[in-house]
Amino acid sequence: MRKIFNVLLSLALLGGFAGGCFGQVSWDDEVTGTTEVTGFYQQYRDFSFVAGGHYDFTPEVMTGGGFTIAHNLADWFALWLQVSIYGKVKQDILSRDIITGEEFLFAPKRVRIVNEIQGIRYQTKQYGPFRLYGKGGLGIVWYNFDVEGGSLGYTKFSALYGGGTDIWLHKNIGITLDISHVMYILPELTGQPGREKVDSGLTYTTGLTFRF
Repeated sequence: MRKIFNVLLSLALLGGFAGGCFGQVSWDDEVTGTTEVTGFYQQYRDFSFVAGGHYDFTPEVMTGGGFTIAHNLADWFALWLQVSIYGKVKQDILSRDIITGEEFLFAPKRVRIVNEIQGIRYQTKQYGPFRLYGKGGLGIVWYNFDVEGGSLGYTKFSALYGGGTDIWLHKNIGITLDISHVMYILPELTGQPGREKVDSGLTYTTGLTFRF
């Protein structure tokens, strides 16, 4: 968490420095009708899944990347689409010897997630290089599980709300910092009672944004 904070602080200081260096740029240019494309790195804290038996995943940070496309319908309002792709979370399946009671490695299990969300964004006017925003949206999440030598795929719903800031180093290039809360509907891998149906957590995002 401290590393993430240091990165966000460094980027914020960079944005303030850039605002002074690029004083000749008109930060108040209208953004209505423009499109912003962001490529980003993202952390999801923390993915976990109580599915029953060998299918359980203990809490673990998922890391990945993706892109966001936002179209500014007005200076204060935008529609956006975001795709986040998380790499593998790999954990071991442990079993217990019925005679000795000792645990041993049975097999690995893995999960991959792709989350696509669309929504609306409300944004403030620009203060120097900074523009703040709040957003919310609904989408679809794709799961791929590798368990006990087999592969299982599922499609469920997701939701997100959060906010952040764009730090414009130039009127067409900026840094995006975002903290959001995401919720995933979880698939039913087993019929056991007490399984988790929803997983939720915070996403921390840093990215580079281009405005056209």
